[in-house]
Amino acid sequence: MFLTDIFFPKFCLGCGYIGVYICPSCQSEFSSIKQDVCLYCKEPSYSGLTHHNCIKKLNVDGLLTLFYYNPMLKNIIKNIKYRLAIEVWNEFYRTIKPETIEKLGFYKKLSSDFVIQPVPLTKNKYYERGFNQAKIISDFFQKFLNFPIVNLLIRKQEISAQAQLKNQRLRYLNIKGTFAINNKYKNAKLCITNKNIILVDDVVTTGATVKEAAMVLKGAGAIKVYVLALAKG
Repeated sequence: MFLTDIFFPKFCLGCGYIGVYICPSCQSEFSSIKQDVCLYCKEPSYSGLTHHNCIKKLNVDGLLTLFYYNPMLKNIIKNIKYRLAIEVWNEFYRTIKPETIEKLGFYKKLSSDFVIQPVPLTKNKYYERGFNQAKIISDFFQKFLNFPIVNLLIRKQEISAQAQLKNQRLRYLNIKGTFAINNKYKNAKLCITNKNIILVDDVVTTGATVKEAAMVLKGAGAIKVYVLALAKG
């Protein structure tokens, strides 16, 4: 036992059980997505592909998510974002069942030249947290996908937290114009033009954030932009 375990003991984020952040009992509360849906019409879709009649030039081409955003997962993601990032995440990913991860294989069958783009934070938010949770999640997904992680996007300005805005239109207006191409990234334009991109985020609810990011990437020349998220709100 480490001294940190004595002075700063772990408690389960679900039930308060001492010793771990996610106890075996609470692990059973994770609910895997049984049926992926089109991001736009919300109807069932094979591997979350955007339906033909929903797709437009700058739209997201597909959305894959692993879990439903229930109270237990909400606690985990909140702690990953704000408090115990790496420790909580390391415990969490060990609970993910192989059959849940298998669905990521869809991207490997689809193309061999994807790049992975974590949804970026603003500089202030990054310095406040010391990490980007979407990058941590991207690192985990990369173990199974083996696609390179890139840094092609920046977030230009601070906005109100999307989760605090319940109205879909308010979320759209809040996020509009906040992303731009990261021109400091070596050969950014070259890395985007005629490329397929997997955009990674922690939670997708209305999809306003990933839709805006995809629009910027496609506007810069990306052929396809798919979204891969840990949870669906």
